Amino acid sequence: MKVSAVIPSRGDVDLKKITDHLRRYPEIDEVLLGISDTPHTRYRMANIARNEIIFTQDDDCLTDLRPLIEAYEPAMLVNAMTPEHAAQYPGRQTLIGFGALFQKSLTICLDGWERDALFYRESDRIFATLNPHKTVFPSIQILPQAHNPNRFWKQPDHVSARLVMEKRIFLKTGVQA
Repeated sequence: MKVSAVIPSRGDVDLKKITDHLRRYPEIDEVLLGISDTPHTRYRMANIARNEIIFTQDDDCLTDLRPLIEAYEPAMLVNAMTPEHAAQYPGRQTLIGFGALFQKSLTICLDGWERDALFYRESDRIFATLNPHKTVFPSIQILPQAHNPNRFWKQPDHVSARLVMEKRIFLKTGVQA
């Protein structure tokens, strides 16, 4: 298995610890870093990656990839979470930021959406809701920058943006998050 890792970042944190961690896995033979203020960067980078299997995570954690690699199945999103975070996502929706492994072709679910600010902010929510997923619970080290004030989960509109996108997903696809 050959994997391309794509890491979106605002560019305000040092990524060396993350890239060094990723290079310890022989399956990862490409690491792409994308500087942008939107998580959608991970999907743009995934589509230009040389490998068909993509690993992605946010720029604020270190995740043991071995359980994701062992659980990988084509046409299935395999994502990492903590049990505490998983309890907050009982439906079809899940998290991508702690780490996710997927086939590049799964990004097709992002085609046909209006490219507005909400789409760019919430593209992870669309991707994670519309693709079947399997969650694993590997060791995850949350880095200090996860608590920086510019993180999406710290923004005052985080919950309202989530709710608006969940409604859009339902209206467009009939899928309940």
